[in-house]
Amino acid sequence: MTSISSTNAYQSPLARLQSTLQSDISTGSIQSSSQSALASALENIDETLSSNRSSDTASSKPPSPDEMKEKIADLIQQQVDAGTLTSDQADDLAKVFDETFSKGPHGAGGAQGAGGPPPGPPPQDGDSAEATDSSSSSGTSIADMLKELQEALAESSQTSYSADGSSTSSNSTSYLFDLVA
Repeated sequence: MTSISSTNAYQSPLARLQSTLQSDISTGSIQSSSQSALASALENIDETLSSNRSSDTASSKPPSPDEMKEKIADLIQQQVDAGTLTSDQADDLAKVFDETFSKGPHGAGGAQGAGGPPPGPPPQDGDSAEATDSSSSSGTSIADMLKELQEALAESSQTSYSADGSSTSSNSTSYLFDLVA
């Protein structure tokens, strides 16, 4: 059985945000003391967005990137207003969102899914030349094939039938092959 694996496995937006948060904490750009509050705020925002998404299913058009940024900024501000986050933590959380989605809704890899697997790597130097060389190295060139076909036609007897049913035989050679060969 053949198995297919991908290093670009799908991650939910929440998982990508949590990964970015963890990375920022590891590098020290966000204080580790803020981790619990920021993780909780991420989950609250994700829950709110998920419930809004399920109630908006009647709407066929998803929000624009600008509308989504505004909605997220409002949800972060709600976390500050509720006392879940400080204003500094809100700035850190906004930074996590920006870092995670700075290259579109699916991060640096772009959309994965509906169109099939991601494209393969670009050809390396010499790959395209090898492909063209291999097609001509099959042992028989077009000129050789045409010559063999011409010889076969010259050796075969052509039979044609007239309107009264009588047959005539003749040997014929195409001038096209004579000109090409």
